[in-house]
Amino acid sequence: MTARSDPPGPGRPGLPARGPRLVRFGTCARGAAAVEFALLAWPMVGLVLGILQFVMIQYTQVLLNDRLHVSAAIPEAELLAGDQAGYKTRLCERIVVVVMATCQASLLVELAPLSATPTAETAVAGTTFAPGSKNDVMLLRASLPVTVFVPFIPRVAARSSVVFRRT
Repeated sequence: MTARSDPPGPGRPGLPARGPRLVRFGTCARGAAAVEFALLAWPMVGLVLGILQFVMIQYTQVLLNDRLHVSAAIPEAELLAGDQAGYKTRLCERIVVVVMATCQASLLVELAPLSATPTAETAVAGTTFAPGSKNDVMLLRASLPVTVFVPFIPRVAARSSVVFRRT
């Protein structure tokens, strides 16, 4: 018997030279790799994009968290003066995942004395930016929406908060 990859014809017993198309299609192995690739390519592309989206979300979260902790350890002049726009600019300079203009437009930052903040969890609205006075315990919170490029993933925001004593 001949190998399966041989074309159908008179040399292969049991198959007519010009049989029905369905029989020829079922016995033909040419192009099988292309069909397998077509079936597996889209799930693989979706998986890779999903992994990249997850990495982007986590990296933005880490950058925002790190930047707020650095600000709490060594407060910038904008933070101490109560300049919200200046502090947002300073914060966005360090977050390289998001375009600067997009970061400044969508970043929400709040600074308030801890005694003035509610005990229940509240969303970061970006409306309060009070520098407080010397030796006040301050709460610094930030929220930054992350660009979503994978369909079927809900809008995600990187959020971080830090408590520090103003000196």
